[in-house]
Amino acid sequence: MTPSKKVDLDISTWNDHVEDTYLGIKDHLNETPLLSSKKLNQLLGIQIFVKAENLQKTGSFKIRGALSSILNLSAEQLRNGVLAYSSGNHAQGVAMAAQIFNTSATIVMPSDAPKVKVLGTKAYSPNIIFYDRFNESREEIGKKIANEKNLTIIKPYNSINTIFGQATAAFEVVNQIDIEIDSVLVCAGGGGLTAGFSIIMKKYYPKCEIYTAEPEHWNDHEQSFKNNKITPLKSIRPSICDGLLAMEPGEITFKINSAMGVQGLSCDDQHVIDAMKIAKEYFDQKLEPSGAVALGCLIKNRSLFSGKNVVITFSGGNVDDSEYSKLVNRSN
Repeated sequence: MTPSKKVDLDISTWNDHVEDTYLGIKDHLNETPLLSSKKLNQLLGIQIFVKAENLQKTGSFKIRGALSSILNLSAEQLRNGVLAYSSGNHAQGVAMAAQIFNTSATIVMPSDAPKVKVLGTKAYSPNIIFYDRFNESREEIGKKIANEKNLTIIKPYNSINTIFGQATAAFEVVNQIDIEIDSVLVCAGGGGLTAGFSIIMKKYYPKCEIYTAEPEHWNDHEQSFKNNKITPLKSIRPSICDGLLAMEPGEITFKINSAMGVQGLSCDDQHVIDAMKIAKEYFDQKLEPSGAVALGCLIKNRSLFSGKNVVITFSGGNVDDSEYSKLVNRSN
């Protein structure tokens, strides 16, 4: 079944689409574990369950949306090839998914993307085009190339099929746990993973509160939810979370997340760094900064979640060894 491109907010309909999507892509995925640490739970007074998507193929959840999107392409679109723009995790997901479905991939990446993400993307032999993220628009570059070569753009978040793919992570969660979930914190850039989680979690746990987790100064979701409209960031600041640097929520993701009552949280770099260290100490997981933001926001707002059953995402683990060591050594 090819999911409708209309943004239908009937939860039961979306849940059916997600299940169909999962059946179509699960053979190409790792069913990532749901981790818990008794020691950390006792320390924080919160029952924490971690969906460890850093253990997913390509090192992040992005392969889910890429597989879902390419799965739904026509034979002609597959013959022509696909294009993606990404700082690394979506790039790797699309490059691998393209290889699985035997189509070509062109990837537009920032010139300052982490080396581990560039190398990870190159492993699947796409055509990579680098750009200056501070002076050029990846969307404009991507659209121009796609038009010239008749390529299909695989969007990183603002796409129904991408969202259905990301939702398969949450679909696994509800089949891995047998207690009521009170809250969910999701690492958020464009909001696709959050939209996917909200579709599934609100179906199975209607009273569950869902939060986007963002880096401070890149909290476009948090600001947009407060203003009840998409609110673009007014300025760009450096951030260690290279995978979450969206200027504004996606139109589709914001519509879904708003309808589901999603709220926004954010934290500074030090909370992210502390979260990276905690992830290693209590879960033996090495996270990239972007993948640790949900834990960082949980730590910052621990009183908000006291005594609750909380699911958080470890959304990615693609980080250079030297950069990782430098960051965790800054932790308090």
